[in-house]
Amino acid sequence: MIETSANFENPPKSSAEPRIVLEQALLLHPGVRDAAVFNSSAGDLVAFAVAEDRYLDEVLGRAAAQATTIAKWQKTYDLNQSGKAAIAAPSAFNTRGWDSTYTRQPLPDDEMREWIQTSVDSILDLKPKAVLEIGCSTGLLLMRIAPVCERYVALDFSHGVLERLRAQLATVPNIAERVEVMERRADNLAGFEAESFDTVIINSAAQYFPNLGYLTRVLENAASLVKDGGHIFIGDVRSLPLLAAFATSVELFQAQDEVPLAELQQRANKRFRLTPELVLSPAFFLALREHLPRLSRVDINLRPGRADNEMTRYRYNAILHIGPEPQAPCNIAFKDWSDAHLSLDGIRAMLRSGSPFGVSHIPNDRIAKDLLGQERLATIDPSLTAGDFRRMVEQCSVPGVHPQDLLDAGADSGFQVFLSWAACRVDGSYDAAFIPAASQACASAVVPWPEPHACAFARLANAPGQSKFLSDLMERMLAHCRESLPPSCMPCRIVWVDSIPRSADGVPACSDLAAF
Repeated sequence: MIETSANFENPPKSSAEPRIVLEQALLLHPGVRDAAVFNSSAGDLVAFAVAEDRYLDEVLGRAAAQATTIAKWQKTYDLNQSGKAAIAAPSAFNTRGWDSTYTRQPLPDDEMREWIQTSVDSILDLKPKAVLEIGCSTGLLLMRIAPVCERYVALDFSHGVLERLRAQLATVPNIAERVEVMERRADNLAGFEAESFDTVIINSAAQYFPNLGYLTRVLENAASLVKDGGHIFIGDVRSLPLLAAFATSVELFQAQDEVPLAELQQRANKRFRLTPELVLSPAFFLALREHLPRLSRVDINLRPGRADNEMTRYRYNAILHIGPEPQAPCNIAFKDWSDAHLSLDGIRAMLRSGSPFGVSHIPNDRIAKDLLGQERLATIDPSLTAGDFRRMVEQCSVPGVHPQDLLDAGADSGFQVFLSWAACRVDGSYDAAFIPAASQACASAVVPWPEPHACAFARLANAPGQSKFLSDLMERMLAHCRESLPPSCMPCRIVWVDSIPRSADGVPACSDLAAF
């Protein structure tokens, strides 16, 4: 159990620089894993702190709340799957519960079929033979991937859903003979032999995990079960860098014409703050080497497809490569889209050269107007109405390239196209690598993607349902500081972050943190 004493054992000497004194004091608190303090432009002290998960769980009671959150999602899911529509759904196509956030109506069947097929295609590209699927749900992926596998273990926490899945499997014995269905939570992977799978699938499930620490434990456990050369596929992940744009987009879509823009902004901010699902930055997966020493590479892929919905616009797939990387990175130079004055026709011309190349900062047509709306809403006359604003945004011409257009252009020219959000940009722009499909480089597809700014690693996820625990910890930290430090060393504010990027010599690598 973590010590909860209200006093520092060795408070720092107050004769030191106030910034250093405060930083040392914060690091002595048992609820703080890391901290950094900066001088603001006004001369005040701004502190950034990383909460200690064990302290939140064991001292402040987050572990008990976590169990409640999981039980809530389980009940919601069970209710979705107990209705007539779910029971009467066609075999291998039970999409009950897949509703649009915008319309609150079920997503159209053709869009769901595309979503399923693109997910299956991405996983089959990994050439799975022994699969563990965590959160198999109604078997949308299982029924399409298991036929090419030698072994398929499917886990889910819903008893009723698994019973129907078993009944469905009983009608296809040639698939059922290689499938094992187990009722378990995602964090219970006990009993499996180490390195006994080549592929672990967590598709459209991570958003229902209660917090970042829980997801990290699941991935740590899963990685121990993957053999060298295998993969962990985390699919349909909600994007943290684009969460604010998504929240604004939804509220603008749903608002009545007469709603004042000031109220629309409040609604968007509330949706952003109170999103109940776990929303992840690609930087979380890029930083996982700290927890997964066998992790050799991470791919952050845009979802392919033509359907215009939140899953293509605001979600991505993360692929973790486990074990030593057998291939060196491809020799690809990236051109900046704007600096090189590129266009889709220009890309097609470059494809005719037959040589591999890369393009960075490609404006994303899928979300261009959503981003414009988010940007304009913060600066436009608040006395306007949602109807006025919506019409203004729709009339604007915004540059952008649809990701599927690049995939299709590459296929037409004999190229494999890889699209990445690894740079974690808040403008939704993406990077693309174009490699001749017949080349050895395409077989390995180890692309040296542009790296994110150091500040991208400060915020790795939102914190659904954790505001109470972080607020309680904040009060304890401030009380400790008041008891141990002179007024000159007190912070004007403390900001919670998920990590503090540091240089090789341990100095915080991102002074821009002070702008948070």
